[in-house]
Amino acid sequence: MKQQKSLKSLDSLLVIWSRKSENDKHNNIQKYYLSKDIAKKYHNLSLNLKAIEFYRYSATLLNEIKSFGSQEKATFYYELCEFYYSISNNKLFKNNLIKAIILWENDSNKYSKELVNGYSKLINNYLEYGDINNAKLYLKKNNNLSVKNDFIQDELRHQFKLTSFLYKLRISLAEKKNTASESNYKELTQYFINLKNKTNYLTYYADATNFYAEAIFSLGRTNEALDLLKASIIVHKQIGNDLSLITAYSYLSYFTRELKDYNRAHQSIDAAIHLISPDNFSDLAGLYTSKAIIFFEEKNYKESEIYFDKAHQLIKRIDNSNFYLLSYNVEISKKYFEIYEMTGNVKLLDKSFKSYKYSVKQFQDFYENDFFNPLLSEYKNLIIDGLLTLGLKSENSLVAIIEMIENIQSKFLLKNYLLNNKNGSVQIVNELSEIKTLKLNLASISSVQKNRDSLVLKKTQIKNNIELLENKLITKYPNFNSILNPTFNFKDFILKNKDEIIRFYVTNTSVFGIYISSQNKICLKRIDNFSTIKEHISSIVLNIKSKKPIEKQSKALYNSLLKPFALKNDEITIVSNSFLNEIPFELLIDDEGKYIVEKYKINYSNSLLLYDIQRKHKNSKDFKLAIFQPNYKNKNLNILPFAEKEALYLQETFHSILFSNEKATKQNFINGVSNFNACHLSMHAIIDENNEEVSRLVFNDENFYFSDFYAQNLPLDLVVLSACETGIGKHIEGEGLMSLSRAFTYSGVSATIHSLWQTPDKQGYEIMQYFYEFLNEGLPKNEALQKAKIKFLSTAKASELKHPYYWSGFVLNGNSEALVSKTNYFYSILLGLATIVILLFFFLKFRK
Repeated sequence: MKQQKSLKSLDSLLVIWSRKSENDKHNNIQKYYLSKDIAKKYHNLSLNLKAIEFYRYSATLLNEIKSFGSQEKATFYYELCEFYYSISNNKLFKNNLIKAIILWENDSNKYSKELVNGYSKLINNYLEYGDINNAKLYLKKNNNLSVKNDFIQDELRHQFKLTSFLYKLRISLAEKKNTASESNYKELTQYFINLKNKTNYLTYYADATNFYAEAIFSLGRTNEALDLLKASIIVHKQIGNDLSLITAYSYLSYFTRELKDYNRAHQSIDAAIHLISPDNFSDLAGLYTSKAIIFFEEKNYKESEIYFDKAHQLIKRIDNSNFYLLSYNVEISKKYFEIYEMTGNVKLLDKSFKSYKYSVKQFQDFYENDFFNPLLSEYKNLIIDGLLTLGLKSENSLVAIIEMIENIQSKFLLKNYLLNNKNGSVQIVNELSEIKTLKLNLASISSVQKNRDSLVLKKTQIKNNIELLENKLITKYPNFNSILNPTFNFKDFILKNKDEIIRFYVTNTSVFGIYISSQNKICLKRIDNFSTIKEHISSIVLNIKSKKPIEKQSKALYNSLLKPFALKNDEITIVSNSFLNEIPFELLIDDEGKYIVEKYKINYSNSLLLYDIQRKHKNSKDFKLAIFQPNYKNKNLNILPFAEKEALYLQETFHSILFSNEKATKQNFINGVSNFNACHLSMHAIIDENNEEVSRLVFNDENFYFSDFYAQNLPLDLVVLSACETGIGKHIEGEGLMSLSRAFTYSGVSATIHSLWQTPDKQGYEIMQYFYEFLNEGLPKNEALQKAKIKFLSTAKASELKHPYYWSGFVLNGNSEALVSKTNYFYSILLGLATIVILLFFFLKFRK
């Protein structure tokens, strides 16, 4: 009946709409309100694509109507943010909410009620997705607003206070500050108790109690946590708020289930199910999942499966995914597999696979509407761990599993590599210019004023606007979607693959490896647990920097990471975006006691899809090298004597262009590097492993910061970073190491050679000299680097120089094809002789 009523109303509105003349500017205000009403009706009917169409039209009209003030515009953006929240587009939700907040902030006395609601929504969103810094920023804004308004009415003052108390508590809990959390909770509850009318503020008390009780329960204060929830339930029953009461029962069920008091756990969850509306699919799915887990804990697998099925079916009926639905479905997928292990029922394997497949769809839908964030990374790791564990039992599903996993990796690096490397983007150069301008703004903010909290918001807004413009490009140029939203077809990849590849996946608990042979075969292994591999890696890095022995750890890592796979060729590509990138595999020691650099040519990449695109890159036919070598005479930095030798050697060998001393400037690099296809940077790099924005290359005049790469377009075949630690940086979940090498890949460079520690000046020079010697012979980049390291080891006169600290730090990432074409003189001579014989034959024949 509701739908029929909405349809009739929509029909009437569309009739009026069709009569409006689009050219009649006097009707813009009427058309604005009409298009908004139509959008709402479409949304009520769950026809959200049509709703978006009319909301966009409303936004266009809003900008054209000069008579509308900030209140009307802010109201529209707030309405739009709520629409996008309802369809789980988190990115556009935040973007429009921030627009509304900025307008309200300009007149906070008049619109303070709306402003505090806006702050509350935004802080809650940031905390839900693990962005504590932005949550703190807006809480500070909220508190400042409260101070400014001394004469606001009681209702608004209570809202201000409770918002401040609640989010101070949640931030303290997120930062695991137990004393502060306890103080914040007492402060909020005392304020709530003193209120005469508690009805409008119950949710503040309820949320605070749930969050705080969960925190102290995890600390072992179980009785105290249970008492808090029981008191909360009594208050709820007195005031009457079913939705908050359902949540309190859910928490109580969870606590009692963890205490193995299954009867009370069932009673609490049943009480919640009894209260909930049957058309509230999302919350009901969560309650059914909880009910199923209780049965699972009781080893009643039949009932457990029934409730998991109910929950999964409800989740599939909901159009718009969110973190809660994703979390329920990931848990269901995992439990299906665990029930299979307990019962041996192979049908559960298929259920688990299909459920994980749906989790991947949820993840992709959600990731398309938000940036990669810590919580999203957490669920990505859970999905990967579950799928790979499933793949060990179900080889027939392995190809589909790897394809799903690769398609839920972060596309940020890959997308920007394609944008900056693809020649085809010239056709949309005008459309890209606005994105380029925003990236320049982002670069200037990041490098000039890195540590000011107030700029965090501005950077977020710019990144959101970049994403919005890119989405418009996809709409305008559908083919461009392959660049901005590339997908991976693993089956095609295997069929076309001629390389030996090991792709490593690191989850919260384990390290997995998938071996892809040049004969189109794949093999999946669970390598070891996370902590063991991490410990070996950390130990090797420390021992290398202090030049201590690494044989024990190197052999252990070889046995874990490479020995399980029967490698066929002498060339390996290692694909990973985890802490495994902190060491070169070349220093691993095999069963014969030799470094594997003596057997294998190795290169690296960050993902299978990125590697597939990198290796298809066609190098320029002419090798044109630019060399940058500052002298640092006017800087407080050590002069690198062998850097000058390195630069002069390259200039002489390749007849390249040398930018040395005062010419080795940042501006010359930006302006001139596009005239070459390769670049050698023989200079200092300063790396901050905690803040990538501070990491930089030091030119003769200015620093070139990590963030400066946002605005660069460098479709080069090779960049050699003959500088210290250019391959290390802060590790960000879902993204990998934020290194300068990665920044060059972002800018479009198809291959980089970077260093993983402070390679000594003299030994670095020798290895670089050998590398270019072999490169000049026409060898592929990976083989040239391998031979350079082997030559260094064989020619090193002092035994201590054979320690990996001196020779293994430089590694190749990306395309390994040769850059220099060399004529094979043996075949040329044979061809010449054959030509002479043929000419002589015809000469003698026709002479007769």
